[in-house]
Amino acid sequence: MATLHTPSTERDFIKAIDELRKSEERYHKMIAEVEDYAIILLDTDGIIQNWNKGAEKIKQYNESEILGQHFSKFYLPEDLARNLPNVLLNEAKQNGRATQEGWRKRKDGSRFWGSITITALHDSDNALIGYSKVTRDLTERKLAEDEQRKITEDLREANAELMLSEERYHQMVAEVQDYAIILLDPEGNIQNWNMGAQYIKGYSSEIIGQNFKLFYTAEDQRNNLPGSLLEKAKSTGRAVHEGWRVRKDGTKFWGSIVITALHNKTGDLIGYTKVTRDLTERKQAEEKLLAYAKELEIRNRDLEQFAYVTSHDLQEPLRKIRTFTDIIEKNPDNTALVNRYFAKINKAAERMTDLIKSVLNYSRLSQNSSPLAMVDLNDVVAQVKSDFELLIAEKQAVIVHDTLPSIPANRPQLEQLFSNLISNAIKFNENNPVITLRARTVNTHEALNPPHDLPAQMLMEIAVADNGIGFEPQYAKLIFTMFQRLEDQATYAGTGIGLALCKKIMENHHGYIAVASERGKGTTFYVYFPLHPPQH
Repeated sequence: MATLHTPSTERDFIKAIDELRKSEERYHKMIAEVEDYAIILLDTDGIIQNWNKGAEKIKQYNESEILGQHFSKFYLPEDLARNLPNVLLNEAKQNGRATQEGWRKRKDGSRFWGSITITALHDSDNALIGYSKVTRDLTERKLAEDEQRKITEDLREANAELMLSEERYHQMVAEVQDYAIILLDPEGNIQNWNMGAQYIKGYSSEIIGQNFKLFYTAEDQRNNLPGSLLEKAKSTGRAVHEGWRVRKDGTKFWGSIVITALHNKTGDLIGYTKVTRDLTERKQAEEKLLAYAKELEIRNRDLEQFAYVTSHDLQEPLRKIRTFTDIIEKNPDNTALVNRYFAKINKAAERMTDLIKSVLNYSRLSQNSSPLAMVDLNDVVAQVKSDFELLIAEKQAVIVHDTLPSIPANRPQLEQLFSNLISNAIKFNENNPVITLRARTVNTHEALNPPHDLPAQMLMEIAVADNGIGFEPQYAKLIFTMFQRLEDQATYAGTGIGLALCKKIMENHHGYIAVASERGKGTTFYVYFPLHPPQH
């Protein structure tokens, strides 16, 4: 029996068909326009039947060049080798769907990480008619995960290595003997201490908790050197210094130190590390080398002066003797002339003898290596006054001094030094000589014209002042040259070597001599002795 359709029923049916067609068109358009997902229709063999914009964007193929090809085109050689595309199709066929993530290949050969879902499609009779394959590009997520995984693995490995390294480090630090490695708190109190510190500084566990300043000399502590080094490390990150340090038994060693500031994660100061190396042997070698260089310089200067003496001062008496001898040979019968020139020959010979003795005295001083001992300067001055008793009486000289100190010195050389200075003060004086000796302790900066290579130290200054003829200030250095006599002094007796001997004596005592003078207003000689000279 035929079904009757009323006009309204037929219109509804046509409308429903039209709505269904429009809905299908919208669905297909929606699928085609999606760009974030690659949506592909496969037949039962995996051949590509349809292709949306997302698939074109992700995989880079145009629909016209990819339709009809097998979807295995997107898989890497290693996936093809294990037949992964067909394995996924079979899984979807049996289970309805298959999911998988892995590296896939674009048209240009580059790789992307794809998350795929393959769904089996069936008709109304439940027969397989194909597959839908949805792929999403998760490369950024994959890379981020891999990076995070790598970071995690690196951190795990680093942590294990750090623990092992820390253990090795602590063992290494504890066992090191060539370096004193000390941990200080922010105030400089000792928190930790290795075997090298015990070996170099002589302390054991009793040092923990004490302040590191006890390694410094009394002078460095007075000058707050330890605190200054901590402040420098705090402000700049580290402080480097070399100097004499003190062991437990009171002996000194030359330490090279590096203090490094330590901070926590927020940048707050939590303490310092202090690394010290004992460089005493190197320091002694350097000082010995400098001493040799200085000695060589002095010897070369002495040789130049000796050469001058040989070529000039010693030649002059010989020239006179030869000249006078020639005159006598030519006038043997002139008794008066012969007697007169014999007297001149004797005087020239005496002059030459005095010069030779002076050179020998200077030479002996140059080879001096006698040890130093404490010498009372009052006894030395008393001996000099006794030696010049007649000259002092003749010139009506007055020698004034307060109680003088004792200093480490070579007594014979000290007597020669003050003998030369006092005799010069008496000799180069046209009035009644008044000679004043004063003593005081000064540092290097307070001394008069110290040599540039003189180390900073405390000195005993002895000033010998007179009211003699004096000389122009520009000759202050010249007068210490061997056989150098100023024009004003030419009429006075002497060889011109006395002040050169004084200079040599002061060099032997690791000190120096300086002078201040003004013509007609007297002269003051200053001799400077180190309070703690190095031993020969």
